[in-house]
Amino acid sequence: MDSLSTVVASLFVWISSHLYVVNADFKEPNYQPEIKFMPHKELSKIACEKPCPVIGWYPTEDQIEGEEKLYLIKGADPINDLCIRTILLHELVHFWQDYNNAFEEPGDSKKVVFTRREQQAHILEHLYRGQQYDKYKLKTGKEYSPKCCKQIAFGRCINNPGWIKQYIKE
Repeated sequence: MDSLSTVVASLFVWISSHLYVVNADFKEPNYQPEIKFMPHKELSKIACEKPCPVIGWYPTEDQIEGEEKLYLIKGADPINDLCIRTILLHELVHFWQDYNNAFEEPGDSKKVVFTRREQQAHILEHLYRGQQYDKYKLKTGKEYSPKCCKQIAFGRCINNPGWIKQYIKE
């Protein structure tokens, strides 16, 4: 198992052990999605259909079961960068949601489904990031720096759009 697969496996364990927080009873996927790294320009084109500050994306439509893909921008390092790992966790929650057909209620609009999915992913993302900040502070005696984006939607930093510039190398 390579380092990235090991990180994903550890995030699977974390997600599984924290589903109670969002009152979810998901079955753990028995495989990982393929993680593809691509230039920011390409990812923003497929994720947003125009230039946008995206770092990670899990397309919830048109995935082939067993061949799901999750995208991160080229150069992102989820192994060593807590901020990127947090984005990866958020996108993995969407993979778990897909795997479990979560929020597939007849009559719900796409907007309602999207809102529920994002809310659940945000809660788990914030909890994970906070726990990791605490671990880092206990280990080093200082705050994690640089601070991660506090509000990410579609892999984008809402509260600080300039935050992403440190990751875009093109």
